[in-house]
Amino acid sequence: MSERPGKQAIGPSRKRRVRDGNRSVFIFLCLLPAFIFLAVFLYYPIEETFRIAMTKSSGLGPEPYIGFDNYAKLFSNEEFLAGLLHVFTWAFFSIIIQLPLAFLIAFSLTFYANRFTGGLRAVFYLSNVLPSAITAMLGRFIFAPKYGIIASLSSTLGWKWLSGIDFLGNQDLAFWSVFAIATWAYTGFPIIYLMARIDQIPKEVREAAELDGSTGWHYAMKIVLPEIGYPLRILAVLSTVGSLRLFDLPNMMTSGGPGNATVTLGITLYRHGFVNWNYGKAAAIGVVIFVLSLAFTVAQFSFGNRKGGETT
Repeated sequence: MSERPGKQAIGPSRKRRVRDGNRSVFIFLCLLPAFIFLAVFLYYPIEETFRIAMTKSSGLGPEPYIGFDNYAKLFSNEEFLAGLLHVFTWAFFSIIIQLPLAFLIAFSLTFYANRFTGGLRAVFYLSNVLPSAITAMLGRFIFAPKYGIIASLSSTLGWKWLSGIDFLGNQDLAFWSVFAIATWAYTGFPIIYLMARIDQIPKEVREAAELDGSTGWHYAMKIVLPEIGYPLRILAVLSTVGSLRLFDLPNMMTSGGPGNATVTLGITLYRHGFVNWNYGKAAAIGVVIFVLSLAFTVAQFSFGNRKGGETT
């Protein structure tokens, strides 16, 4: 009789441990497919990229180890340096032009909402839905020197000097022409995303601001902008990483030309890996893109946390 209370006290604790153990096993088994998928399709390719970058590989045959020779050659290569400069320039102007433009449009569609807001939301997002190939074709048609939209409008208005400009064939204008098309194509997602975040601001905040006499611009700068600081930081990270990986639009519009006027790291990687069959250099460029993307992501979020940004 004296042992029963002790046994009864141990029983529930043991059952709890067994139940917790079964739960841990169940959670592990649920996560195992995701771990396997990441290991096969993410971690292993990253490891292989770092390894191949240290070799002289053509994708076929032996892969002699050459250390950091590929990186040394890259940073003395004019095409690579031009691509590096272009992606940094692209990232900088994406943040200072595309994001403010997206915020202005998103705030206007939200603050001055009417029965046309839904249709305008769809119109602005349409550019983000179009495949890059169609966007590139539209860009080439807009800037075509003889039969393009700009040339036709210029001829109609009598501006013959403008109709004869080859925007995509001019080394001074090609980069900004592609960037202009990209601004139209890539601003749709930030607009929709910021509109969703602005809609989450409580209506009481706007009503209180209006009672205090805040105008639309004052309300946007003093109340809305601080509230969406964290989403803007996320968009800045996405813009930076997207710029480092940029390939499809400039490649289809100008093939990186004229010369190296619109070349990017993605185009340089493609040329080394799939045109020249120099997988070692292509992998080294991939490593550079990976390291820069990781560094900029960590730096931007760390800076935002020091500034006291939103954490939820």
